[in-house]
Amino acid sequence: MRCVRPTRWIEPKAASRGDSSVHGDRSPLEAARAIFSARGFTLVELLVVIALIASLATYLAGHIGDGGKSMSLQSAQAILANLVTAARTKAMATGQPTRVLVHIDQTSSLQPARFLRYLAVQVQNSGSWELVTDIYLPDGVYVVPGNFGSIPAGLIPASATALWVRSDGAALRSTALRSNQISSETVSVTLAEQFVSFSLAAAGTTIQSGDIVLAVGKIRPPGSFAAGESPVELENPETVRGLTLSSYGVPTLINGRASF
Repeated sequence: MRCVRPTRWIEPKAASRGDSSVHGDRSPLEAARAIFSARGFTLVELLVVIALIASLATYLAGHIGDGGKSMSLQSAQAILANLVTAARTKAMATGQPTRVLVHIDQTSSLQPARFLRYLAVQVQNSGSWELVTDIYLPDGVYVVPGNFGSIPAGLIPASATALWVRSDGAALRSTALRSNQISSETVSVTLAEQFVSFSLAAAGTTIQSGDIVLAVGKIRPPGSFAAGESPVELENPETVRGLTLSSYGVPTLINGRASF
């Protein structure tokens, strides 16, 4: 009778750690994060992040009630920082100036939906400004205007004016938004409206360094204010957030009135 030699079991060869198809001890998610971090953000990815944050903030604000105000304010701060970063990235990528516009037209027939909540990024092309992206801040969050000499009546209650100050005693305003940058623009609508903007040069720098302040507010009831007055009333100055914009166009987050 012929003997059958037993088949020898051969252990599979371990994959090399240098094999690009193997992530070693890292999970696929960790590996993806590492790859994503290595190559950085593109402009499209930044804009997607902005849109996702805005959508999440809107959802949370509608489902959490009063507790959602603080969360909406934090989300608005992130949206603003990402929008500035997107504008700076666009300027450096195209070699053309960009600007961020903030709606300040309290007399527009489209207010109060756009007033101090609607922001847009534009890039200069052949002497004209083209829209890159636009966005609304979460409901109940507004940009505090800049030093325009006077702000619309009713925006800050007269009884609380003394509270809207910085730690150095100056008025708590968005100092990066200046009166010499106010213009009449048609953005996403056929109606010309008043906007204030800050610009970024092709190198990503700006001469409009300063702060942009965000605050929680509420829409004033129809008939409770005169024509030309603010349709919005800002609330507690102690809960403000925002950012400071360096001359290099880089935003740094600021939390709380005492930090401005």
